[in-house]
Amino acid sequence: MFISVTFPFADYRSLCEESAGRLERPCWGSADPRATFARGFGSIHTRTKSANGFVGENYYADCDNLIRYPAQLFLQPLCGGSRRILSYPFYRRFFFDGEMSGRFELGFRLNEASIHEIAQSSPAAEYDVVTLAKQILTSEAEINLLDGRIFKGPLHKAPIALRDGYILSSTRNNKLNIYDIETVGSNYVSVGAPFVFIRSSQATKISRIQQKRMLIDEHNLSLIATRSGVRNQHFDTVVMQSREDLDAETARERFARLFYTQIRALSFAHSFYLKQVDGGRIAGSSRLEPAIEALIERLKGLVPMENDTRDKSTCSTMREIISNMDIDPSGLSKEIQKRLKPGWIRKQLSRVFSYVDKKADKAIEAAASTATKHVLTGGS
Repeated sequence: MFISVTFPFADYRSLCEESAGRLERPCWGSADPRATFARGFGSIHTRTKSANGFVGENYYADCDNLIRYPAQLFLQPLCGGSRRILSYPFYRRFFFDGEMSGRFELGFRLNEASIHEIAQSSPAAEYDVVTLAKQILTSEAEINLLDGRIFKGPLHKAPIALRDGYILSSTRNNKLNIYDIETVGSNYVSVGAPFVFIRSSQATKISRIQQKRMLIDEHNLSLIATRSGVRNQHFDTVVMQSREDLDAETARERFARLFYTQIRALSFAHSFYLKQVDGGRIAGSSRLEPAIEALIERLKGLVPMENDTRDKSTCSTMREIISNMDIDPSGLSKEIQKRLKPGWIRKQLSRVFSYVDKKADKAIEAAASTATKHVLTGGS
C-alpha cells in the first residue's frame, strides 16, 4: 500500500518587484532546471536517474535535508486489530511549475512482508484508510530551516515551516534583508493544508468507508474522497482501489493520480491568488489557463526511466490517453474558477459538507474532484 502526503503551495513573487529576490536557478518549469541542487533541500533528480514507487514528473528536488522523521513510524491500519505495521518513507520531493503552483510530496509505503504475511494468515483482514491517513498526518516530523530554526510537531501542522523553508531556499542571500520571510510569505507565498493519496492493491482490502464521495467508479478505476479526521475540516484523503499488484500501477491509474494531485495544487494556488487580490495584497494575473496547459504538456512529456520497458510502455500509453481525451484547458479553467467563487460551496455541495465551515478548503477539493471527473469520464 502506497501513501503520499501532499502540501500544495503557491508562489506569486513574479508579481512583486524583482520577484522579491527569487533565485533564477533552479529554473523550475523548463525542460532543464539548470541546476543539480536546491539549497537547503537536496539534489535535483531526473526520472531517468532515480525514481520508485509513486512516479512523479520529469525532475524534482529531494527534500532530505529539509524534512526529516525523528523515529520509525509504526501504524495500526487493520480494522479491529492492534497489529502494528512499519511504514517507511521512501521519498520526500519538491515540485514547482516555475510560475505559480507546486507541491511538497512525501511518500510512504507499508512494509510489504507484513502485508503478505497478513494476507496469508488473515485473508479477511481489511485496512481502515481513514485511520491510516490520520495516523500519517499526526506522525512527528522535523523541518530544518536554513536560518537555524527547527519545527518539531505533527506533519499536518508543518505548512508554515515548509513555506519558510521554501522562501529561504529560493531567495538570494543579499535580498533576505530587503524581502523578509514573513512579509513575502504573508503576501506572495503560501503552503496549504496537506491531503493524502492512498493506493490500495488487491493484497490490501479496504474496509467500508462511512463518509465518502465517489469521485470515479468506472473503467477499472475507483477514486473515493473521504476525510482523515484531522482538523475536522474537509475531504482531505483520496483512495484509489486498484485491482492490480502493489507495484503495478497502470497508465490510467498514474494519470488519475498525477492529474488530481496537480490540479488540486493548482486550485490551491488560484484560491490563494483570489484571496490576496480581494485583500489588496497583490495585483496581476494568476495565469490559470496557461498553467493547466503546461500541466497537460508535462504529463504528455513524461520521460520513461532508463532501461525500464514497463515504464516506457506506461508513459507511451499515458500520452495516448491524454491525446484521446482532447482536454480543454479553457473549460477546466472555468470549472475551477466557478467552484472557487465565494458562496458556491454552500449553495451547491450536498449536506455531507454542511457540518464544517472551511469554505476555501472545500472549494479547492471540489474544484480538483470536478476537474478530474470531467477529464476521466469525458464530461459525463
